[in-house]
Amino acid sequence: MRAAITAILGLTAATWLTWGHADVAVLAVRLGATDVAALAKFYDTAFGLKEIDRVGQPPREIVMRYGATVAAAKAGSSPEFLLQRREPGAANDPIPHAVFHVSDMSATLAAAKAAGATVKGNVASVSIGTTAVKVTTLVDPDGNVLELMELPKGVDHLRHPWKKVRN
Repeated sequence: MRAAITAILGLTAATWLTWGHADVAVLAVRLGATDVAALAKFYDTAFGLKEIDRVGQPPREIVMRYGATVAAAKAGSSPEFLLQRREPGAANDPIPHAVFHVSDMSATLAAAKAAGATVKGNVASVSIGTTAVKVTTLVDPDGNVLELMELPKGVDHLRHPWKKVRN
């Protein structure tokens, strides 16, 4: 299953990169969870994802990545799985979505809009850890939520503050 997920993410990234627009790659997949810690345990056991960071206590979000150990996952560069707390009974839950790393937010948004996407809100500047990123959300023609993140030049993945995480 891990190989299938990696292949799908790789194929998606390759497809986006061959369109001749700004560089785009899968950065992460965000999934909703009623119990973030329990779902993280499932993804560790079932697919080998390791917890590399968490937000809040109890956790509101857990960040996971592939690796034989937590240290290997932290050092790796595979797309992240972000497990975020979903409020019970949330209608039209916006949490599950793919997160794309884009090199040029404006060019990527223009291409996505031209292809039929609907932008949901303005581009915002936010800090993730100590990294300032541009972020926006859009919806594809079938209603799937996509998040775009433009990282600073020279940064290819987010560096998390690496709080103490179980090995």
